[in-house]
Amino acid sequence: MTRMNWKKNLAEAISEAAGGTRLPLLVFTSPGCEGSQKVLQEVLTDEKCVAAIERETVPVSIDITKDTEMAMKYRVDWTPSFVVCDEEGNALERWEGYLPAEDFIPQLLLSKGLSAFHMQRFDEAEREFEMIVDDHPASELVPEAEYYLGAAAFKLTGETDKLSEVCRQLVMTHPESPWTKRCSIWGRNANYLKPFVGYNGGGSAGSGAY
Repeated sequence: MTRMNWKKNLAEAISEAAGGTRLPLLVFTSPGCEGSQKVLQEVLTDEKCVAAIERETVPVSIDITKDTEMAMKYRVDWTPSFVVCDEEGNALERWEGYLPAEDFIPQLLLSKGLSAFHMQRFDEAEREFEMIVDDHPASELVPEAEYYLGAAAFKLTGETDKLSEVCRQLVMTHPESPWTKRCSIWGRNANYLKPFVGYNGGGSAGSGAY
């Protein structure tokens, strides 16, 4: 069991995160919520989870029965809830519900990556998405991470090569994923889209892979 280095409040987390790559993470729980208690007792004491959280974020634990003002401000109506904020305390990304440790880390990385993407810190976003793909290849979040990895690369370089590469990879590895459908336009002129779900080999643009 590993102890988390919780900050006392959001202001303290913002101060510590200032000027770095970490972002404040608000963890909303309730004493009467079984999911909250499992997260607090099993997930947020797991050595790998604690290391990932403290590497990527500055965490603040909030009991919604004691701090109703924060719960209302961030519109928390279900626990556990996790909110990634910018350095001014604005919510960027969130997710709800219990996840076991092996699934929690990819979710953390995805939310941190999307938060960096929203802040136009595309190099940081790339790093987060790459960690999901490389370190958690079995995660169900890989297709979404691949999609935004392509988007972040395009934002950085303005080149479409990475978009086409991501599309090809997803068609080959996750053909049924909605993220593969979303990126199908990136490779619409490529032969590898022909076996894609819904492609009929001809007709109008509307009857193809997308």
